[in-house]
Amino acid sequence: KQWYQRRVAITAGNEDLAQRRKDKEVERHKDLISKLKEEHKSQEVNHKLVLARLESEKDIWFASTNSTKVDAIMQFLQVCIIQRSMFTASDAIYCAKFVELCHKMQASNFSTLIYFDRIFSDVSHIVTNCTDNEASRYGRFLCETLKGISRWHKDKALYEKECGKSPGFVHIIRGDPNSDGAKKIEKYLDYENFRHVCCKWHFKLTKAMVFCFDSKDYSQIRNGLTVLNKILPEFPVVLNLAQALEKRILKVKEEEKTVRPDLYALAMGYSAQLNSRRNTFIAEEKFHHVEKKSTENSASRNSSPARKDKRADSVKRRDETDSEKKRRRDDDLKKEGERKSAEKKVKQDVSPKTKANGVRERDSETDENRSKIRKK
Repeated sequence: KQWYQRRVAITAGNEDLAQRRKDKEVERHKDLISKLKEEHKSQEVNHKLVLARLESEKDIWFASTNSTKVDAIMQFLQVCIIQRSMFTASDAIYCAKFVELCHKMQASNFSTLIYFDRIFSDVSHIVTNCTDNEASRYGRFLCETLKGISRWHKDKALYEKECGKSPGFVHIIRGDPNSDGAKKIEKYLDYENFRHVCCKWHFKLTKAMVFCFDSKDYSQIRNGLTVLNKILPEFPVVLNLAQALEKRILKVKEEEKTVRPDLYALAMGYSAQLNSRRNTFIAEEKFHHVEKKSTENSASRNSSPARKDKRADSVKRRDETDSEKKRRRDDDLKKEGERKSAEKKVKQDVSPKTKANGVRERDSETDENRSKIRKK
């Protein structure tokens, strides 16, 4: 509508056009604007009807008396999301948006946390079985999913508003199994723990891509590079994960340069784009809170005099054990050499005559046995 309004203004101010042609163009654009307004109203009415129907049916989508939340999410992924996300590019975006809608509407028995965890846990298996086009669409779906997660990760206020009290972000804390009154406590995931979980998901995605590159399989490497190209606007973000991917990409370029030039070209293209985004990477400490207290405590414990004495004693015992093993090994080798030399000497002492007598004795015994067999 705005575009057509601008066209009306441009046409009216164009002095080179004849007045009659100006009037026709302005009238045509005004008709299109009125039609667009009517269509917009009808789409709004349809949108409200669809949302009302989804709101009335949301509690039966994942409801099942015999299945847990994990089972419901697994069936939802297998039957609905994974298959449709590979049909077309628009279907890939639709799947990601529909999951956001399920979270926003707080569908019964739907766990957003479990959904995201399963998505990033099964990436390597899905990428392995994709065609080139399917991998491209699946990468688009992952990019849209990561975009939603990134919104919550960057803005604490937005996370508290949309996820802080959402049933999709409830996690279970299990009590001590050895105690008599062990209970499962359900709690909402706070913002800092969500940042920890985001880092875990990014690590899983990196691990899946590294697995594809280390497999040496043509389709896995090609699909992995295709997916990485599609999710580049949202991944990688953490510096050490980006460095791990960069190292594997460099290895792929070196190995495939003369063997499979198409993979080499894909790796070169992704490497160039990754380098262009280098200034956007952040350290892991900025991505989520990293505990440093345990490291300082362990360092102080290691630097104490008692710990130093204990380490010295352990090193001394280890050195003594190594020297004793070496001495024992040398003794065994010496005994083995003496035994072999003794056997060789005995063989040399045996005369040819003795050997001939032994042969004759064996021949006579063989003749006696043959005669006995004939008599029988």
